[in-house]
Amino acid sequence: MTVSSPALENSKDQFFALLTKRMSEQGDFPAFAKSVQHLDELMHDQNKNIADIARVILNDFTLTQKVIRLANSVMYSGMGGEITTITQAAVVLGIDTIAHITLSIRFIDTLSASAPASEEARRELAKAVLAGNIVRNVVTKLNMVNGEEAVVCALLHHLGRLMLVFYFPAEWSQIQEIAQNGAMNENDAAQQVTGASIDEISQEIARNWHLPKKISDCMASSATFTEISIPGSSDWLKVMANFAGGVASQLAHQCTGDDIQRYVSRYSESLLISAADLTESVDLAQQMAPEFPGNPEGGKSSGKPHDSRERLAVSVRELRMALARGIDFNIALSMILESLYASMGFNRVVTFFRDAGMLKAKVGFGSGVPEVLSGLTFPEAYAADVFHLSLANKADVFIQDVASSQSSSSIPAWLREALPDVDAFVLLPLVFNGKAIGLIYADWCMGATNQIEPSEFSSMGALRDYLMRALIKWK
Repeated sequence: MTVSSPALENSKDQFFALLTKRMSEQGDFPAFAKSVQHLDELMHDQNKNIADIARVILNDFTLTQKVIRLANSVMYSGMGGEITTITQAAVVLGIDTIAHITLSIRFIDTLSASAPASEEARRELAKAVLAGNIVRNVVTKLNMVNGEEAVVCALLHHLGRLMLVFYFPAEWSQIQEIAQNGAMNENDAAQQVTGASIDEISQEIARNWHLPKKISDCMASSATFTEISIPGSSDWLKVMANFAGGVASQLAHQCTGDDIQRYVSRYSESLLISAADLTESVDLAQQMAPEFPGNPEGGKSSGKPHDSRERLAVSVRELRMALARGIDFNIALSMILESLYASMGFNRVVTFFRDAGMLKAKVGFGSGVPEVLSGLTFPEAYAADVFHLSLANKADVFIQDVASSQSSSSIPAWLREALPDVDAFVLLPLVFNGKAIGLIYADWCMGATNQIEPSEFSSMGALRDYLMRALIKWK
């Protein structure tokens, strides 16, 4: 990350131009901004699809595990039992909640990956995470619907400060020196040093990133404890974000317990939360030391899990219970694809359906999906390859070594061309009213584990069979 620069001339335009340049050079925050925009579009799309949200998350293996872990936390423990798939989480908790969980995790991961190696940056990161944890504890106590939105607001409330400490460390040190001398607050000190206040920096980023208004409003430091509003409203989110940020700052400066208690008491009435509950939320957050592990897995699956058989068994049970609750075919399809993808560590899982004389890939998860979908299509007319043999005989198939002499002649050219990295794959035909209407395809790339035990094959077939029962009910 670039940290040296020509001296600023107290020009707001110059400051924002330099900030944009440095963010672009680093690359991490613009990528996060695109994630925010994409998820916001999905949340506000009238035709929003659980599979679309799940696919965005499942592109990142590490993110998937973190979302599932958080969905199983105390905050959501009373909302439907153990959650093992993103699709199930979206069904039980709702698309908006899962999207906000994803944003909060991605924000922290982006910070962790792009933070400069300085004590100041580490301290500001810790304060942002602490504020988020405080709010998460509060909304858990309130049993607030989609409380994760408040957590996102608390995290992004710190964005202007983080931009300064990340990209303008020298100027940030000047701002801190002025503020600590008591001459003016940080907001005004930033205005003096850079030409833009912290609030102006936050709002400029919010505009550039097209952040939702609810979130962008919470990034300003203008809200005070004198405003009273209903929990969950836009005004309440703004006050809560300021409260959590203020507490985190006081704790970072090692203020006394009495000081913290007085601060909590001032905000208690405006937030319509008892001082005791706020204090308990703060104390609990302090016990959760902020960690910034980065993203060592690189967003990729490590291959077939050691407990794949147990995972598949759980997936069968979950799908059976979900069908009993009346989920439709599309949700069931998303759930089974994700279950196969996660339980077996496949590189990709794709569903083919008959369409105008062709079998075309319609939906899937994994590496390069959906970019590869358009190339995954083949004629319905019979050909002597493993795909048509599987469909014609309604038989489940496992090709363990695509390059082996025994199977090479049965592998169609279109598959080799579209997916040259495939080493092994599974085919599970979808049979409706005695006719194969499509199939599920799942593969491992070269170098990954490609063994399947009989019990695992049986569980994969059971998932497929339950899916077809959902189609019968749906029809």
